[in-house]
Amino acid sequence: VRADLRDPFSMQYNLTLEHQRWKTGFRLSYIGTNTRQGQYGYNINQPLPDNRLYVDKPRRFPTYPGITYITNGAGHQYHSMTVEVERKMARGLYYQFSYVLARDIGDLDRGASPENAYDRQRERAVWLDIPTHRPTANFLYELPFGKGRSYLASAGRTLNTLVGGWEFSGIYSFYSGQFLTPQWTGTDPTGTAFTGSRTPAQVTIRPNHLRDANLATSERSPSRWFDAGAFAPPTPGFYGSAAKGVIKSPGSAVWNFGVAKYFPVAERLKLRWELTATNAWNHPNYENPATNISSATQVGVISGVGDVSVLDPSGPRSFRMS
Repeated sequence: VRADLRDPFSMQYNLTLEHQRWKTGFRLSYIGTNTRQGQYGYNINQPLPDNRLYVDKPRRFPTYPGITYITNGAGHQYHSMTVEVERKMARGLYYQFSYVLARDIGDLDRGASPENAYDRQRERAVWLDIPTHRPTANFLYELPFGKGRSYLASAGRTLNTLVGGWEFSGIYSFYSGQFLTPQWTGTDPTGTAFTGSRTPAQVTIRPNHLRDANLATSERSPSRWFDAGAFAPPTPGFYGSAAKGVIKSPGSAVWNFGVAKYFPVAERLKLRWELTATNAWNHPNYENPATNISSATQVGVISGVGDVSVLDPSGPRSFRMS
């Protein structure tokens, strides 16, 4: 461990403009945050990458394999713009909408170690699970029929029981896909992975990046989500040229709806019936595709649904009544 190891620190800053018109509030915000002097570990006993075998290379401590050294320097930088629109309940209608445009760039996510111990800058990339686009919306509408409403306000008890007290609600959530990292598995091309013999170790590292692997929307399918031919095995003696997060995964879109009705039982007592539908359109939100180019039959293939969002996991369509 570094003798003068420092505590990491972060900074948060924001600027917001707000305005109210038409019984609706509008908000535009910039939000930024960062981490500096984050702690991370790297193998100080790693030999330099080249064409030689691991056992033929000098190391700082020849009698030991890997030695993790903890130091400072890791960090990330987050920027976002948020647009919000909210209408307070008026004439039976409430709604809220927000849209976040964000990007988070960092080097070592949650204390991960760099592939090349002496090149932390090579790990700098977009954060895996911060979506670029994140719109959400929700609304509640009380139908204007029955006692106290705009229409049929003088309806009798029977008619009011049928047409009054109805409300309709909905929630929409979308987030764009995660940023995935390609992988390659094979015999260590750099001579940096520990082995006690002249047989190179098996490693999983990033491959070479030949061109943009992200296909046009019209060309994507669960059987070929990205162009696997855009990657190739690392050049002997070198780490692969691919950065982290260069593959865009499927996003997630979910519509939830609800319908409810109030039944008057007594002057101060009401009974509420509700039916809600989660993922009402039964939209398939896919899992991430396989990203290891060494698995020729699986790379780029999506094998299931259920999505990977920790924000609004969809699942199949389901109903609930209460």
